[in-house]
Amino acid sequence: MFFNWDFAPAARERFFHSLENIFHDFAVGQTPHRIIDEDQALNFRLLCYEKNRQAQEAVFIIPHMINRPYILDLSDDLSVVKSLIDSGFAVYMIDWGYPTTAQSAISFADYLTYADRCMNIIRGARRGRKISLLGYCTGGIISLIYASFQPEKLNKLVLLATPLDFSNVRDIRISCGKMLDMDFITKLFANMPGEMVVLFGRNMFFYYLPLFMRDEEFKKELEQLRDWGNVLRINRWLLDSPMIPGAAYTQFIRDCYRNNFLIQNKMKIGKRLVNLAGISCPVLNCLAKFDHIVPLASGTALKNVYTGGSYKEIIFPSSHVGLTVGKLAHEQLWPKIGEWLKVS
Repeated sequence: MFFNWDFAPAARERFFHSLENIFHDFAVGQTPHRIIDEDQALNFRLLCYEKNRQAQEAVFIIPHMINRPYILDLSDDLSVVKSLIDSGFAVYMIDWGYPTTAQSAISFADYLTYADRCMNIIRGARRGRKISLLGYCTGGIISLIYASFQPEKLNKLVLLATPLDFSNVRDIRISCGKMLDMDFITKLFANMPGEMVVLFGRNMFFYYLPLFMRDEEFKKELEQLRDWGNVLRINRWLLDSPMIPGAAYTQFIRDCYRNNFLIQNKMKIGKRLVNLAGISCPVLNCLAKFDHIVPLASGTALKNVYTGGSYKEIIFPSSHVGLTVGKLAHEQLWPKIGEWLKVS
């Protein structure tokens, strides 16, 4: 490794804080919360949202490990966190922080260990009750693995835009990941630069845009994103892309994209083999019809391996990010998710 990007997180935070002082509409993650746990060695922390924190039922959100988690709390009118709070839940969410080159050895096992630490903290505050888990994108993969390891702690599991089957080499969204040389990248940067992931995402979006624009539902979603403040916030989120720990991302590419181990129950976390048949709680699998990152077939494959009981699938006419910040999603999808979580 000859290139050091450790200066980037602090400089980026100062830059965005300065913009918030100039443009209030640039502020994100404004739902009142406090940090109730922090692992300084890993730079992980657990957020507890103040409103409804005494509610009987709680939802624990595991965001993607690739981008910042505030996409789930973008603004007052486009906030997954606020939607769940409005549905009557206490809400907790992990912030994976900004990894440095010194933290390149953070592994998938570290993510799972910290998720379990947080789950125990939440359950301890809620008299040992089972907790519902919501995982977004790669956070959904972490949630699936966690649900298979600790089924006795979960009430329900919601997955959002979560890939599972990486076998279709003819799909460019899969084949590009299979070709990624993580050994070379980690030699250069120690970690996976977030800017490279965003560049990949932008390229995939514009590759699929002509196809998606043929559909009136996709055009309707784009037309509803008119608030310039939310457009600024989404662009801030894209710019504010942290590095991803080299060890964790290398395993993700190797075990999921290249070898498709996850769906075959061959993926190992430490010395433990993942077995998705161990998931016993009800599952709600929400996927985006116009997802430029996760092929529909990759997400819907879950129903072929899940044997734990109640399974429900929603394919929503949205983009990958639109599931969290789309106006239609907040009008139509998130009330349904709230109701599903409430049903005993």
